[in-house]
Amino acid sequence: MIPVTTEAPKRRSKGKAIGAVVGVAALVAAGTFAVVSITGNDEAGGASSPGEVGTLLTTALDNEHLLGVIDLLPPGARDTFRDPLIRTVDNLKRLEVLSEDAALDDVAGFDIRFTDVTVREEATNVDDIVNIFLSGSASATVDGNEVPIGDLLLDEAFDGERPEIPESEQADPSEFTDVPMTVVERDGRWYLSAFYSAAEQARGDQQIPEQGLAPAGADEPEQAIDIMLDSIQELDLERLIAGLDPTEAEALQRYAPLFIDDAQSALDEVDLDFTIGDREYTVEGSGDRRTVAIDALSFAFTDPEGGGSISATYRDGCTTVSFDGDETQTCGQGGLDEIADQLDLDPDDPVRDVFDTLSSAFDDYDPSGISVHEVDGSWYLSPIATMFDAFNDVVDALDRAEITELIHAIEALDTGDYIDDIPGIIEDSGIGVDDGDLFPDDATVDTIDPTDATVDTVTEDTASADTAPDDTSDAGASDAIDECYALDAAAGVQCVQDGIAAGTIDPGQVVVTVPYPECGAAEPYWSEVYSMEDAEFVALAEQVSPCFLDLVASGEISKYEMHSELIDPTCLEGKNWYTNFESDYNSRFYDCVDAALETL
Repeated sequence: MIPVTTEAPKRRSKGKAIGAVVGVAALVAAGTFAVVSITGNDEAGGASSPGEVGTLLTTALDNEHLLGVIDLLPPGARDTFRDPLIRTVDNLKRLEVLSEDAALDDVAGFDIRFTDVTVREEATNVDDIVNIFLSGSASATVDGNEVPIGDLLLDEAFDGERPEIPESEQADPSEFTDVPMTVVERDGRWYLSAFYSAAEQARGDQQIPEQGLAPAGADEPEQAIDIMLDSIQELDLERLIAGLDPTEAEALQRYAPLFIDDAQSALDEVDLDFTIGDREYTVEGSGDRRTVAIDALSFAFTDPEGGGSISATYRDGCTTVSFDGDETQTCGQGGLDEIADQLDLDPDDPVRDVFDTLSSAFDDYDPSGISVHEVDGSWYLSPIATMFDAFNDVVDALDRAEITELIHAIEALDTGDYIDDIPGIIEDSGIGVDDGDLFPDDATVDTIDPTDATVDTVTEDTASADTAPDDTSDAGASDAIDECYALDAAAGVQCVQDGIAAGTIDPGQVVVTVPYPECGAAEPYWSEVYSMEDAEFVALAEQVSPCFLDLVASGEISKYEMHSELIDPTCLEGKNWYTNFESDYNSRFYDCVDAALETL
């Protein structure tokens, strides 16, 4: 079922594996989605209204062209995630976890579909933050033979041969109701924000502050680390939050006034006596992003109740820890050797072999340090960028051969008693997890519908039972429409027409081209438009547009029910915009259509 948009013109609408491979497929899909979603351009992006964010998000996912998602993210968020995620995927290819033909603009092996999607807006007490709620049905199929599995997995998990994975049947759509997301306004455009979405879920019934905690950075990169350490030493929560990268922590800083007083009061009651000193740093990098390596640092804690003291000093790659006068020192990768010695492991013990293999694999490990970011002339600590760097530093240190050696070393533990004891430990713990429950043979993946999804936007100031969509209504109509959409174009259009005539299908619940076949667009828009050449598509739009404009002029339909390209075909610039995903082109198209709407 395809509902009718009430606030904005419709945008583009397109279209049993074994447990280990299903898991890999899911990871590949998620990783590719994240990277593709963040590797677009740095133009304004976003949407012209809160509801349109939901429309464009669903459209981009529905078409399985994930580059469209990039325009919905705030510019700062794109900058935070882009390079680290590209680096991660490059590493996965280098390590042959992903195959070389893995594409960042197409998740091979997945067919995602949305149906019956609606978007509901709910205003907040501030003008620049709005909650949107997505409802509808979602499904997906997975063809494991097309998933870009790399040679490492093939060799180590499947004996060098790609497993025969039959294509899964289309899963029955799973309904989702009022999935919450939060959008924010910046310079007249609206963006989807995961951080604000999390903050909105946490705030409850409190009012959003008009002004948040003002960011307060440092003059130099290394001073951003001093702000962090000083605020920890002084248990100064406000200073700590203010010193975080505002492109990462903007939502936290905006919502901080809701909790910071209570949290600081709780910290003030903590009786701690510790210092962080002897700080020495090395700054590397250029531009507005740098990394700060800690060359030296000391920490000292004394129990105010007389329970003793502990101190730690890091310098020249060695860490010295003193507890009530007893001192130990660890340097570099020597820690693993020391652990093996403390466990009194024989040289041929498989556990020692694991430790030795780890030490060898990471002998070239070179941590980047702490990431800092210059924003509006001040330097801030970037915790998310730091975590990405830490992960990629570990992966950078490995190569395919080292991972293979680690796998074999860990597999060798099966020859001892270590692994054999694990099932009994799990059983005794009462966890009772059966791997058949984790990966059932008939597993399918539920997600989202391409050729069927468009979006209905309902605007409201506050959520109420009177205006929220009725989740139980029109079930019969939905089934009738779904049966029609399972048919080819000619039969499907006739099916809908018959349903409208019989009263089993509401004409207001299908795309505008179907109830008016006399305009000549019903069958082409059933599916053909998504594969038409530019000239053919533009000719179709020019041919059928006058008919729909006449319907608007007569009051038969609303201008918001029309497909965007039919409002003014000249906005297409001679292209089929259902097959064109250039952000600049899409922006020009939207602007042109919006201007044309004003004249109707």
